[in-house]
Amino acid sequence: MRRPMFKPLFLAITCAGLAACMPADIKPINATVEPPAGWQRDQPSAPVTVNWLVQLQDTQLQQLVTQALADNRGLAQSRLQVEQARQQLVVSGAAQLPTLDLSSGISRAGSPGGAGRSTSDSFSLDGRLSWQLDIWGQLNDQQRQAQLNLAAQQASLADAEQQLVRDLARGWYQLQEAQLLQALFEQRRSNLQENLSLIQARYQQGLNSALDIYLARNDLHAEQARISAQQQTVLQARRAVEQLLGAYPAGLLQAEGALPLLDSAIPAGLPAELVSRRPDLQASWLSLLAADAAVAIAQKDRFPAITLTSNLGSRSNALADLLQSGNLAWSLAGALSQSLFDGGRREALQAQRLAERQQLEQGYLDTVYKAFEQVENLLGNQSALQQQYGFYVQARDNAETAETLAFEQYQKGLANYTTVLESQRRAFDARTNVIRLRSQLLVNRVELYRALGGDFNPAAAATKSENNA
Repeated sequence: MRRPMFKPLFLAITCAGLAACMPADIKPINATVEPPAGWQRDQPSAPVTVNWLVQLQDTQLQQLVTQALADNRGLAQSRLQVEQARQQLVVSGAAQLPTLDLSSGISRAGSPGGAGRSTSDSFSLDGRLSWQLDIWGQLNDQQRQAQLNLAAQQASLADAEQQLVRDLARGWYQLQEAQLLQALFEQRRSNLQENLSLIQARYQQGLNSALDIYLARNDLHAEQARISAQQQTVLQARRAVEQLLGAYPAGLLQAEGALPLLDSAIPAGLPAELVSRRPDLQASWLSLLAADAAVAIAQKDRFPAITLTSNLGSRSNALADLLQSGNLAWSLAGALSQSLFDGGRREALQAQRLAERQQLEQGYLDTVYKAFEQVENLLGNQSALQQQYGFYVQARDNAETAETLAFEQYQKGLANYTTVLESQRRAFDARTNVIRLRSQLLVNRVELYRALGGDFNPAAAATKSENNA
């Protein structure tokens, strides 16, 4: 009598599968971040300002932020990506549960032709219960990967919100700058028109030459051209803000205010706090953890899979008899599946996932150190811009005084008109520089808040305060 062969065969397949799928020498994630040497040695260490949007003292900007968060189309896409990740978590969780399928059918059969032709009906009802045993934890790793992907998408959404507020504040102040410059150009045009009228009157009195008239006309026409170009700059800045608001192409937005001057310092906090605050760094870290879970999934995919199935069915020639106990049949089976040869596909997939994880690990470290660099650069810019602003304010005051004196001396015949033109040019440049420096100070402040991961949402700030308490 021949000995049954299914037990040795089962053991051989199992041992071969386990031998082929023993864990490889995979190093764990090592993403420890050490702060740069000398980090913030000249800066105070304190919590970042909560709800920094209020610090800008711009009620209209706060209202626009609320509108942008509700209507921006790019942000709507990020929210839908979060929803996709949330549904994927449901899908991965369902894989750990048994599946139950129910099918029914009806058929008619008969013999063709002749007096003995007959037909018969057949009814069927089948239920199938299937459950894959997660003995290696692969399905659990898939659910963990989906959870991490969802958390990463939520962090990316928070980062997109901060980026949107940053872009909106930046565009808002650029619009204010463009409008103030346009007003300055129009004021200068009015002054040049008055100067031209005065010079023409003096020329008729024989007090100056025709050259002064041509020079004055040249400046007036150049200023009119400058105003025309600046009007287009204002329109472009307005359209950019409306695009962020999801309100383009309304063309009705007017930026009120005159670039508030902020001179308060910003505590930059500690490096560890920076990493924990910034949502883009959180998203990068969570994506790295999800990639690590993908490595575990690819590794365990090389292990044997065990599935239990149960079937319950009924067959009957009459629908009324379909559910009678005599027509019911059941079965219970277990299956072990293991790939013995796939041309190295599973091994290559595992190596691919490992390389992807290592790439994300290096990308995370690169992102963190770039964040440190960004904060220190912006802190340095803030100090440098404040110093420049002070000097430009002094230069403006001196240039305006020189402009007044030069014109008075010209009227008295003590200076020629080229001296007046040079003094006016310097005064105009100084006023322009002051406006642009005020805008740069505000934009740099917004960029610094963004780099530090500071809160801008009052509700989020209140929650953070409660947690700290």
